[in-house]
Amino acid sequence: MNQATALALSAETLSHTGAEENTSHVYRATYSPDDNKLRLYATLRLDEETYKKIHAVGFRWAPKQKLFVAPAWTPGREDMLLSLAGDIEDEDSTLFERQEQRAERFNDYSDKRAGESEQALAHVDALASAIPFGQPILVGHHSERRARRYAQKIENGMKRAVMLFERAEYWEARAQASLHHAKNKERPDVRYRRIKKIEAELRKAEKNIARSQKYLTMWRAETLDLKMARLISNYDHVYACFTLDKFPRPPEKSQYEGQMSLHSALAEEIITFEQARDIAVRCHERAIRYQERWVSHYRNRLSYERAMLDESGSVVARTDEFQPGGQVKSRGEWLTIIRINKSNGQVSSVETPCYRFLGYGGTMKLTPDRITDYKAPSAEEASAAKQAAKRPPIVNYPGEGFREMTKAEWAKTPPDYKGVRGVAGNDEHGAYRFRRVMSNGYTLVNVYISDMKTVEIPKKS
Repeated sequence: MNQATALALSAETLSHTGAEENTSHVYRATYSPDDNKLRLYATLRLDEETYKKIHAVGFRWAPKQKLFVAPAWTPGREDMLLSLAGDIEDEDSTLFERQEQRAERFNDYSDKRAGESEQALAHVDALASAIPFGQPILVGHHSERRARRYAQKIENGMKRAVMLFERAEYWEARAQASLHHAKNKERPDVRYRRIKKIEAELRKAEKNIARSQKYLTMWRAETLDLKMARLISNYDHVYACFTLDKFPRPPEKSQYEGQMSLHSALAEEIITFEQARDIAVRCHERAIRYQERWVSHYRNRLSYERAMLDESGSVVARTDEFQPGGQVKSRGEWLTIIRINKSNGQVSSVETPCYRFLGYGGTMKLTPDRITDYKAPSAEEASAAKQAAKRPPIVNYPGEGFREMTKAEWAKTPPDYKGVRGVAGNDEHGAYRFRRVMSNGYTLVNVYISDMKTVEIPKKS
């Protein structure tokens, strides 16, 4: 949709007298946590300048809803709405209600196309009924031109009827997809995965803040000099434009005014280390303020999503009830919990036997979003699972042909080049595990960690 149409359809054309004096009555801004979208309602037609501003930050006109909507929340879009409306309210309609309205529109489109298809078929039948059944086109007869014209009209009518029927099916499918989309976003497993994604974004934003704070401490150090500034800027990638009017330099120096890193500007002697410090401090302070807004937004979203997840009462919200020996249902199969894995005090996954349909033994990890039901274990099942979950000890002793290495060397060895193998108990010894590592001859050899406690093979109990 072009700008002129959006301007015309955004609202009824009314007088602008007094609009600037009371903008709170002209614009209304809302935010919906259901879909993380910002919306702008306007009672007056937007002027071209305002339209360009909201369009530049991502707002688009929704003609059926008669509002401007942004695909997701950002600090820039929030600032734009605050500058226009002064406040951002909660959205009145829910995601499911909006999708229901969307589905109703699509159903109306489908009914209209189906009706038009029936009319086209009726018109074709009327044309065909005027021609005797089986009557061929009489070549050379005076009726030949009319007969060919009728045949073309019948063919075109059939094509149009089929096309309209396919469109009717298309809009019916769109209506069903709209309702499915709303229901899918409310599913507990989908909400759980959305929470995990938001948590990852939150950790990323907090990491960026910590990084900026670290560099701020370096730049603000009292011992900062040119050598230290060049060292910091080699790792802290800050870029700026150094124009000649603000940063004059002799003709023999670089006259480039485009974007340049602080490290290059210091090396070219375009700026002093004090100027580099001031630029870096402003940059990181701005970055921290920006990331803090994202952190606040992510935490608010997490509070909402977790509250909605707890309210659902699904298995995903009851992971604290999981116990070894209990059974979880996944892909229609009940599996016994062998071990529970936690991260930050919350259940991240459970270890269970592999699905039977896979056709092989071993264990696998299931995340909570793949679990649809749970059965608590009995006292006997819990005790048996606790014993089964105990892993045999990892032995560590020197031997012939063993490779001796430190704990740090073992940690640095790539995972593909090392492993831990288990040995079942027998009449001579109990069950144990031992370390192995890839040798220069591409064979696996036993490992002895020299700076760890010596652990011998356990005896038969």
